[in-house]
Amino acid sequence: MNKKRFQRSATHNESPRSKVRELVKNCTVNSRVRKTLLLHEALVADIKRKYQRARNERDKQIIAKVTVGKIVKKYRLQRWSEHALGVSKKRRNLLNTKSLSKFTRKPVNRYADASMENNVKTFLTRDDVSRITTGRKQTITRNKVKMQKRFLVDTIRNLHRRFLAENNVRISYPAFCRQRPFWVVHPSLSDRDTCMCKLHENLSFLAEKLSQLKLIETSNLEALTKIVCCDTARKDCMYGECEHCRDKTVPLSSTYDSAERVSYTQWGTEDKATMNDQEGPTVKITVKQIVEGTQEQLAEQFQTLLSKFKKHSFNIRQQYAYYRELRKSMATDECLIHVDFSENFTCKYSSEIQAVHFGSSHQQATLHTGVLYVGGIQEPTCFTTISPSKHKSPAAIWEHLNPVLDHVQATYPDVSVVHFFSDGPCTQYKQKGNFFLFSTELRKRGLNAGTWNFFEASHGKGAPDGVGAALKRTADMLISHGQDIKDARELFNALLETNTSIKLFFVNSETVEQALERMPSNLTAVPGTMRIHQLVTLAPGEIVSCDVSCMCSTQKQLHCECWNTQHFSFLKKVPVAVSQRPTQIQWEDTEVLGQWCVLTYDKDLYPGIILAVDETQVQVKCMHRVGPNRFFWPVREDVLWYMFDDVLELIPPPKPVTSRHMEIEKEVWARLSE
Repeated sequence: MNKKRFQRSATHNESPRSKVRELVKNCTVNSRVRKTLLLHEALVADIKRKYQRARNERDKQIIAKVTVGKIVKKYRLQRWSEHALGVSKKRRNLLNTKSLSKFTRKPVNRYADASMENNVKTFLTRDDVSRITTGRKQTITRNKVKMQKRFLVDTIRNLHRRFLAENNVRISYPAFCRQRPFWVVHPSLSDRDTCMCKLHENLSFLAEKLSQLKLIETSNLEALTKIVCCDTARKDCMYGECEHCRDKTVPLSSTYDSAERVSYTQWGTEDKATMNDQEGPTVKITVKQIVEGTQEQLAEQFQTLLSKFKKHSFNIRQQYAYYRELRKSMATDECLIHVDFSENFTCKYSSEIQAVHFGSSHQQATLHTGVLYVGGIQEPTCFTTISPSKHKSPAAIWEHLNPVLDHVQATYPDVSVVHFFSDGPCTQYKQKGNFFLFSTELRKRGLNAGTWNFFEASHGKGAPDGVGAALKRTADMLISHGQDIKDARELFNALLETNTSIKLFFVNSETVEQALERMPSNLTAVPGTMRIHQLVTLAPGEIVSCDVSCMCSTQKQLHCECWNTQHFSFLKKVPVAVSQRPTQIQWEDTEVLGQWCVLTYDKDLYPGIILAVDETQVQVKCMHRVGPNRFFWPVREDVLWYMFDDVLELIPPPKPVTSRHMEIEKEVWARLSE
């Protein structure tokens, strides 16, 4: 009881009767005065309560107009009334009308609101801000409008800051949140992302640990990137080629203790025995590990990954920016084709016996999905090619593209330049076979030129993923309503009967097999394949490669020399000189792991063992040198990441010449040292 009385007195929430008792406790008043005071306190409390709970501006203005007038002003009770009823002075000054039915409204610029809403919607539906879902059940419906969900890749607060930085506009955080499209949502645990970028995740773990130890001020990766770069929009800064910032690191606080032991989380690989026998064959699996080490090791790994993240981040932003700019600036003789392989659809019966459901009787259909944009045409065209063949090699890719290009040339005969966009798996799109077909097939069709642009690794989600989800959802609905879809042909026919707006094409498995047989087997690998993000072809068999997609392409200048341009020809056989490497290293082949190689560092040669291969770099454990062709293992392992171009060739293991020193084979050393 006493606690409740204290709370009421502290928060001034006494009842009207208690307030009257407090007023007259030292005075003798009759019942009429007491009743008048009680009516006053009750009315004030009721009006104040209704004013605070009013849901809209109109109700608040009605209550304020009733309680504010000339009589209150005459007796100089305005401030007293404001304090008692909770009506602000600003609102009292605005209420100068006598009619209770007239309301003041804040002028609203409808055009500005519509323009801002469109800008926010465009920003939040960008592929680098939210990722589209691919699940057939990952949809959301509002007012009978069904949309495929998009999951935000960052908090809405950080995205609001990013929107303000990119656009010279003013919009409050609540207004930004209100204009978010209903299908752009925050992912929950059930919507967890299973396609996260390994580099982003590992660096985030390290940054969060350093922030937890109070060694760095923030764990935000974008803010950390700005600390170690002069300008995040310049390629040489982000690629570590700038003389001013290439050696910059994130400063650590004074509490840093290099010898203190810490533990942190990382995604890594480990060997797992394929059988119960631990000495038998093993396979590599990816697991989330708890790594233990010193603060020095933690800081070194953080600085190493941050230098890689700078390049990774620049590639992501550049590719998506180029993608958006190209879509806006295409001429009528250009088209953009964004393609991707969807997860294979498992054909099913509407009802199955147990042997079919649990056996291997289900057939699969390959879906190659995409979206076509044509210059001067507002509406894009979604398409999908369906095939019973499971091949996804370059020859199969172009069999899937052939009917799409036939449709483009038949429907839009003015198109002469084709821009392709895809992700960059080295077994499908980003390899010499696809490069060769890209540089030859377009000319066979009479097209003048083309570009093939690759999104950064682990960041290639886009519109084609939603196309595949829509078709699979439709097929599942047909199966649940009693229709059998037992193979790819029946899937194609069933989807055609639904009159879907998605263009459907069927690719026979026989044509894919024939294309595989016609594919040349002696193609020369393109140097620096894994770091390429744009290919340009202007002549049969000739390609020009760039580190990132160049904005010159949006200005019809396909022959620019930006972004580390390299020319390559599949038609010319370049003789191998003595000083050249004998064979090109196939980085996509897992057999390179554990092999010896020779690399250049500061214009010197060093042998080492290949430990890991990334999209554009290779991790090598190197030896140190004490003289010409004399090397030794250092006490502290020298393990670093190098660009593919720094590795000259694979070599046989060096031979020992003393108890500690080793040498490379004399013939190899003589050739390389020249």
